[in-house]
Amino acid sequence: MKASASPRTWIVSLLALAACGSFAFAQDAVVQKNGVRSEGQILGVAAGKIKIKVGPVETSIALDQAASVSKEAPKSYTDGLAAWDSGNAAQALPLIKSTVDTFRGLPTPWAERASALLGDVYLSLNQVPAAETAFAEFQKAYPGSTAQSEIGLARLAVEKKDFASAKAKLEPIVAEAQGVTLAPEGKGAMYGQAFFLMGVIRESEGNLPEALRDYLSTVTLFYEDQAVVAKARERADILVKEKQVIVP
Repeated sequence: MKASASPRTWIVSLLALAACGSFAFAQDAVVQKNGVRSEGQILGVAAGKIKIKVGPVETSIALDQAASVSKEAPKSYTDGLAAWDSGNAAQALPLIKSTVDTFRGLPTPWAERASALLGDVYLSLNQVPAAETAFAEFQKAYPGSTAQSEIGLARLAVEKKDFASAKAKLEPIVAEAQGVTLAPEGKGAMYGQAFFLMGVIRESEGNLPEALRDYLSTVTLFYEDQAVVAKARERADILVKEKQVIVP
């Protein structure tokens, strides 16, 4: 007769099944400042509140009461970011916009990045008024992200050929980045954008060696935003191959 499984075997099997289930059905979570934790499905942000479905019930938690939020980036964001990194701004726009329309203000790295990126996507498509609106809404939704807001405003200034204003906004960020060799996630993209824009400004001033150094900083050090890296590499190649510029 075949021996039945021991109690230990059953316990191990049940724990394994539970672990698999926890990965398969990972839930979003919001921890409030009073310590209350809510787990379920975060549906979006509206009127300053996080909408979350806990079991069959939908409820709301005020954004200013959220101490931390856990939610994986939605497919609209990952697909939109992939399109942006591949240089396809037109494909990225509806995906990033959908993400921002649903989750703007959510305190997660991907929601903040999407909100900042939307203005960049609009600028790449020469939709300047829409970009201005997107950057203004980003500032309102993420008031603590001062540096990222300054980069957005600098991009607008560069687009309008207001290089002096753009340079003033970028100089503190570039100075901060010069002491960094390995930037944390999110900041690498920000620093790369700052160096690229500073390179454009230095080119406008005729300071080509410094412009080349800025472009190469984006390409070799702060390459998280692949779309910006591609632009920086293109400008660096032109300076080196066509104008025989060398790094100072």
